[in-house]
Amino acid sequence: MKIVHVAQYLNPGYGYQENILPFYQQQLGHEVVLVTSTLSNGFNGENRVYPAGDSSENGFRVRRLPIWGDWKDKFVFFKNLYQVLGEEKPDYIFHHMPATLSVHTVCHYKKDHPEVFLALDNHADRSISIKNLLLRTLYYSIFWKSFLKLHDPWIDLYFGVTPARCLFLWEDLGVPREKVRLLPIGADSNRIQSSNTREAFLDRYQLHDDEILIVHGGKMTADKKGIRILEAFARIENPKARLILFGTIDDPGIHQWLAKDVRILFLGWLGREETADVLKNCDFGIWNSRHTTLLEDCLAAHLPLVLRYYGSTSHLLDGSGLYLYDGSVREIQEKMQLLVDHPDLLQSLRQQARQHARLLDYATIAQESLDYAKSSQPQKIHQRLLNVRYCDWDYPQFRDIADE
Repeated sequence: MKIVHVAQYLNPGYGYQENILPFYQQQLGHEVVLVTSTLSNGFNGENRVYPAGDSSENGFRVRRLPIWGDWKDKFVFFKNLYQVLGEEKPDYIFHHMPATLSVHTVCHYKKDHPEVFLALDNHADRSISIKNLLLRTLYYSIFWKSFLKLHDPWIDLYFGVTPARCLFLWEDLGVPREKVRLLPIGADSNRIQSSNTREAFLDRYQLHDDEILIVHGGKMTADKKGIRILEAFARIENPKARLILFGTIDDPGIHQWLAKDVRILFLGWLGREETADVLKNCDFGIWNSRHTTLLEDCLAAHLPLVLRYYGSTSHLLDGSGLYLYDGSVREIQEKMQLLVDHPDLLQSLRQQARQHARLLDYATIAQESLDYAKSSQPQKIHQRLLNVRYCDWDYPQFRDIADE
């Protein structure tokens, strides 16, 4: 099968879905190419320009197209996308993001080539979309909803990468519910297995084997309330507890806490391999705010987690961690203290994490993404996960964990 992914941007070397899913599909014996723009929209928020033409990412072919311009971090205006699709002759088009103008082009191609399977996936939910209700209604529920309604006859399926992002498709974008499937962001177990041993990790960062290592990382901004983790950690008196932070810190309050507690270790910005080492060798992780792809990396590392519960994390724990429901400093402290004081519980959670990681492994997800091209019936393993096991649609903050 020839699979063509269409993504607005590509950030080389990142752990995003568009960097990894094509690799696993190719591992299944298919020919895969990702068509994207000459731009990236990476972690630092700056667009880097790459030359048009062919390159490689994770061993699959990337074809960068020139563009007329872009609406920063939303979508690009491709040049000659239809022509390139004709040259590539796909059997399956996997278009990343529904609220982009290139949907029109891929639907035009599908109309002219009805044998092609066309799927769109969605990475937006209310917690990371436009916050102003009026603007969100105008942008999503009026403009893009009308746009997708016109193009829906040529779209075979829509994938939401979390339960809340499935919900966003049918509630905010008006997509027919029967055409929505959960295809989660996956755990890249292939990368985690190649990371270093615990002994090498401890030696590198001058840590001790009897310490309880708690990890938190990513871009730490004030709106994510990461400072609550540090405040809660300060209340834990166990001298063997260590809090390891990595990423970038844009919250001045966090810098103040770093100077107060010698048990806190800040590693700075880490590459993917270094991040894998940290996640694999810590005892548990904590993220008290919105979804990040680091959470799937934690799953691949079989790392027990403490997570904020909402619709984009509700599928990530199956007896493999603890949820936070109000995200207060007190609640964070209680959950952290429980795990610090009970190493036997941590061991049990790690065993459960190992089992759950198989369900969310990219190899499983890649196979399921292709199975839908043969049969669009919803009774797939991840669709059952969406419909039966993990969703609490009536929970007040399932759709949006607005900042308190």
